[in-house]
Amino acid sequence: MKIIEFDLNNVPTEYPNTSLCLGFFDGVHLGHQALIKNALRTKNDVAVLTFSTPPAYVIGRKDDKRSLTSIDDKADILEGMGVKYLFVMPFDANIMNVSRLDFINKVLKVLNPKEIYCGEDYRFGKEALGTPKFLSHYFKVNVSELKKYKENKFSSKSIRKMIYDGDIKSANACLGHPYRIGGFVTSGNHNGTTLGFPTANLDLDFAYVIPSNGVYMGYGYIHENKYKCLISVGTHPTLGELDAPIIEVYLIDFNEQIYGDLLFVEFIGRIRDMLRFEDKKDLVEQIKKDEAYALKQL
Repeated sequence: MKIIEFDLNNVPTEYPNTSLCLGFFDGVHLGHQALIKNALRTKNDVAVLTFSTPPAYVIGRKDDKRSLTSIDDKADILEGMGVKYLFVMPFDANIMNVSRLDFINKVLKVLNPKEIYCGEDYRFGKEALGTPKFLSHYFKVNVSELKKYKENKFSSKSIRKMIYDGDIKSANACLGHPYRIGGFVTSGNHNGTTLGFPTANLDLDFAYVIPSNGVYMGYGYIHENKYKCLISVGTHPTLGELDAPIIEVYLIDFNEQIYGDLLFVEFIGRIRDMLRFEDKKDLVEQIKKDEAYALKQL
């Protein structure tokens, strides 16, 4: 897949034979996937047009900067689905004030797709006045209906809430893939090593949505290998309370030096809340139970 970054001043013109999918696609959840799969059924090359920054944050509808997926994460998922081009535009004050007609004339008509795919709630242009119906006056438009989870409409926003609440199982069901975050391994206080469970402190390389404090199980990806793991999100209530939560990853059956390396983690399920223990011995016994449970479930 080719990634093409551009702004209003240099919209590419070399990609006319495309089925173009429009949206922010945070999480690339099942609704997004259904839309893209519809486009993939055509004989055209499939392209996705998205923004590098959440539009809702820039226009003030969203205070939280955190998102489910970075551009790199989206690229990985979209490439795996068979998307050929990923167009990325910055969402800033300039693009925010472009009218719906100007967005069509200055961006979409220049890209010149054969047809367009979007969700029924897709909006574009200044004050979000552009709709799929308006778009259909200028292009062949295929509109995907919103999907539901347990009879409720789900969206990237609802999935973000599930993750904030620690409901990884529901979030993954809506995403259609495990929730993933990534970052670089940094040196910590080595508390895990002294307990017999060396952990990797994760310094996130993107403003990901972070699950609520607790212990989770999942998979860690390091040096192109996959390992079962425990993931702790919390403030060390037993070993000395921290001011802010940190993410620590215990890769099971792994003992390499990985400081400074990139580590990706997939959350599969929540094991328990973050607990305060009377002493380190009780904590160690609980971690052994967590590990045994994770090995059985993963």
